[in-house]
Amino acid sequence: MDDQGKKRFFEGLKPKKPSEFLAFVFMIAMLWAIALFELFIVLPIYHDPFSTWYCIHVVCGFFLWLNVFANFFMLITTDTTGKKLGMPSVLKPGWTYCPFCQLNAPPRAHHCQICDECVLKRDHHCVFAGRCVGFRNYRYYMFLALYLWMGAVYANVFHHDYVTDEIGGVGFWTLLTMVTPVVIWLLGYTSVYGIFVSFMAGISVFALLLFSAMLFFQTGIIFKGQTSYERKKKKREYDRGWRRNFIEVFGERWYLAWIWPTVSSPLPGDGTNFKKTYPEESKDM
Repeated sequence: MDDQGKKRFFEGLKPKKPSEFLAFVFMIAMLWAIALFELFIVLPIYHDPFSTWYCIHVVCGFFLWLNVFANFFMLITTDTTGKKLGMPSVLKPGWTYCPFCQLNAPPRAHHCQICDECVLKRDHHCVFAGRCVGFRNYRYYMFLALYLWMGAVYANVFHHDYVTDEIGGVGFWTLLTMVTPVVIWLLGYTSVYGIFVSFMAGISVFALLLFSAMLFFQTGIIFKGQTSYERKKKKREYDRGWRRNFIEVFGERWYLAWIWPTVSSPLPGDGTNFKKTYPEESKDM
């Protein structure tokens, strides 16, 4: 790849909307900040450097952290369109014509006004990634959410004692410090360092709640063989039983796909053809 190609590649990673770019930067910054907070401030207090438990926590934390960034990278770099497939010039049954792309689009594909392209089996547009989640990158989105959730659980449990010692026991004032640390500081109830600790704890709690909701919502959709659009329209014509529905998102080797995003787990089909099975006919095999 020449310099011009590299420049276009990295430019393509940046979200198009300013608000999404800010969300993108905030997410990356917070992932680094929380990881460094746990590693260099909290961990040495409870475990001696290079002791057994110290190394276990470092390895586990590093595994989660690497998987978050690796899945995030795959999410934003994976092509979710049918550009490389070559869309037919004749409109097939069940297909629609997209006036924006001026191409025929297969079932379950939808045009995204922000990405300005039709996305195969489009689920939604991710604000933090600045990309659509669709047929080819749904797996990475779900594992990104899973590892973010696991990291949030890990962080909240691990720094709980340290945070409560710094900003007080669990109670009304602790919660108020997390929500409005600057106000509490102005009232003289906490220090500047207390504001920092409160902010990190508040972000961790918010992340846990956010990713718990995301996983609950998206897992329910996958379980029913739907996309977000199909759920809104109450359509379940592609529900083939929960096991097959999960394979269509995570691939044939779903049981290994969680380990690392580059683990091969081929998806059934190419994102243009989907077998219909109505709810009353769909049963787990």
